[in-house]
Amino acid sequence: MEKLLEIKNLKTYFYQDDSVIKAVDDVSLFIGKNSILGVVGESGCGKTMTALSIGRLMPGAGCKIVSGSIKFSGRELLELSKEDLRKIRGKEISYVFQEPATSLNPVLNIKEQIEEVVRLHRKDIKENLIHDFIVKQLETVGINQAGVKVFAYPHQLSGGEKQRVMIAMAVISNPLLLIADEPTTALDVTIQAQILELILKLKEKLCLSVMFISHDLNVVGQISDYICVMYAGQVVEFSPAEDLLEDPNHPYTQGLFNCLQAFNEKGKEKLNEIPGEVPKSGDFPKGCRFHPRCSKKFGRCENEMPPLFIRNKTREVRCWLYLSS
Repeated sequence: MEKLLEIKNLKTYFYQDDSVIKAVDDVSLFIGKNSILGVVGESGCGKTMTALSIGRLMPGAGCKIVSGSIKFSGRELLELSKEDLRKIRGKEISYVFQEPATSLNPVLNIKEQIEEVVRLHRKDIKENLIHDFIVKQLETVGINQAGVKVFAYPHQLSGGEKQRVMIAMAVISNPLLLIADEPTTALDVTIQAQILELILKLKEKLCLSVMFISHDLNVVGQISDYICVMYAGQVVEFSPAEDLLEDPNHPYTQGLFNCLQAFNEKGKEKLNEIPGEVPKSGDFPKGCRFHPRCSKKFGRCENEMPPLFIRNKTREVRCWLYLSS
């Protein structure tokens, strides 16, 4: 598979007073051209910070990319000037952020907000054609009565319509990479399915690569070519989606699947769960970061951090159980 984006040994830390919070700690992954990478894990696992690091969108002066490599279309993004990066961010790499209700400006109508993107990244669109172009883009992402709703304000739209507006804004520049951070969260099941279908259609129509972030393994499994499972700021499993869905390797991934299976079984009075919670970034345990919650741990897990072991050339898993595999 030809790689569009490749991240190697990325470390993004928060510096607060005398403490260091390792939000992203030695993360490596890739996204192939015209493919979808699903990134899954509980809240606090480093998914969003990894995505923000790609565009160097650091949330505050205390957050810094400490080391690593982020190569996009053969260019090292960490070596680009701010000006050169701005030419890529929003044009070649677009984001759909969490919670569209907070991402859209409440005092501007939809046309005014999309116009800014068009004027910045689509200078090929003549001024007198911008309105019709925006309406067509809204129709493309499935908004009914787009000619009317283009003048609506965010509070006048449903949750699904707000998300479609965000997607329209993200793909209006014909980007190479779309980073979608939990785009189906808080949507009902029917709208969720429609958004997933829309992303798949846009992927094929625009030859997009997509980084799809979610805490829901079931959703990620529906659309991904590869799946990256993150836990406590690290990648714990990286695999072709079909292989991971058939045979999850890491105990954490297996735990996520057990929760899904219980949910799908009728007659269950209580859902399965992974005991405990994700450790805080400034208070990771010694050794494997998952070992306090793991039923398969043994002595080495509590004292030594496992590396990513390569299995069958295409799969990686961070677990001492696969030392000799």
